[in-house]
Amino acid sequence: MRYLIIGIIGLIILAGCSPVPPHRSGDYSPKNRDNDKQLGRKDWRRERIKDEGRALDSYEKIELGRVIQSFLGAPYQGHSKHRPGLDCSEFTLEVFMEYDRTKLPRSADEQFREGFSVSRAKMKFGDLVFFRINGREISHVGIYIGFNEFVHSSASNGVMISKINDKYWKKRFAGARHVPNSKK
Repeated sequence: MRYLIIGIIGLIILAGCSPVPPHRSGDYSPKNRDNDKQLGRKDWRRERIKDEGRALDSYEKIELGRVIQSFLGAPYQGHSKHRPGLDCSEFTLEVFMEYDRTKLPRSADEQFREGFSVSRAKMKFGDLVFFRINGREISHVGIYIGFNEFVHSSASNGVMISKINDKYWKKRFAGARHVPNSKK
């Protein structure tokens, strides 16, 4: 009996330390904010982003985070006219299309021309971050998730989280852009 209890406790500890996040069903739907407006309540969850007047509230952050999480671990497949796949720009395109129907261009270089430029110090959750991997042109894109981390589709590991301050990425960082929220 004693060994059974110890075994069960061990399994609980191991299950809690699992490196793989649990699968989310996607059944989340934001709280009805119209009710708060009718009652005259202030939405204390809204955070203002001063640059270009864009606002991303907590509901939207959760929703965007769930979309991003659903892609984590997806394998990388380079894009070609013969076999479509999930490369870095396709990843960002798919995330924003699923999140709020924002239509981003297909290539990282074209995405770099979208939205509003933002300094590295003012990057916010959901901003696109760009890198020059192959010289002077923009050749890689990811989505900033805060704490100097971004999610991107890596050729070696698929969709993953990396640190912007890592030596490799820091050296190649080209800029960040706010993507206008089409829900507003």
